[in-house]
Amino acid sequence: MILCGDVLDMLKTLESESVQLVFADPPFNVGKKYGNGSDRRLNYYEWCDEWIAECFRILKPTGSICVMTISKHLGEMFPMMHKRGVFINQVQWRSVSASHSKRGFWNSYQPILMYGKTDQFKFNTYAQTRLIEEKNMRWGGYSTEPKGQLLDYWDDIPFVYAGSIAHKEAILIPNTNKKAHPCQMPEMLAGRCILFLTDQGELVCDPFLGSGTTAVAAQKTGREFIGIEREEEYVLMAEKRLQNIGQLFEVRP
Repeated sequence: MILCGDVLDMLKTLESESVQLVFADPPFNVGKKYGNGSDRRLNYYEWCDEWIAECFRILKPTGSICVMTISKHLGEMFPMMHKRGVFINQVQWRSVSASHSKRGFWNSYQPILMYGKTDQFKFNTYAQTRLIEEKNMRWGGYSTEPKGQLLDYWDDIPFVYAGSIAHKEAILIPNTNKKAHPCQMPEMLAGRCILFLTDQGELVCDPFLGSGTTAVAAQKTGREFIGIEREEEYVLMAEKRLQNIGQLFEVRP
């Protein structure tokens, strides 16, 4: 189900403790244009605190929330999350589209803050695994047998690029090499969170659905979804993607 409207208005219509996972990729208040508007807000952190509160309200006691952000917002976002839930991980997603600077080191990753609503949060430890090679072994000579658990640094999911060569998932403006949505994310980014934090048939909510990636990932993994999106053109884009679902994700035991 996709709801078109303001995120706070739409979240308030959802039932408390009805959602297993919230995956949120909100605007970052950096002046990027979305549809007919910009992501700039004078009260950005107050606004974030409001929608984060609503997201925790709709989570089941076993549920979790993943919030994508950028490094400059971590000092404000951590307290908003920590006062409401239980820390699981700060995932670092390696993204060469992260911000560049001449007055500091270039940011090579985006943080994903992962919190459970309670300490009863669900986590499917082996939903995906990594190959065990010598270069991936634990440091320090530990003798425990490695079982391929994923790390909190994800460098195996490339961002969705366009231009002279386009990523296979990229949705382009017709007759151009430009992305139709400025921040389309790869399906496996949401998909990995879904696989680890939910079971089949459970409900996933994305309060900033954008081009519909989380909805596609949920459908490919056999989950239900609710998406909220303000811009009608992106709602139509998401609906079209859902009508053309491709190959399902491979899940390694």
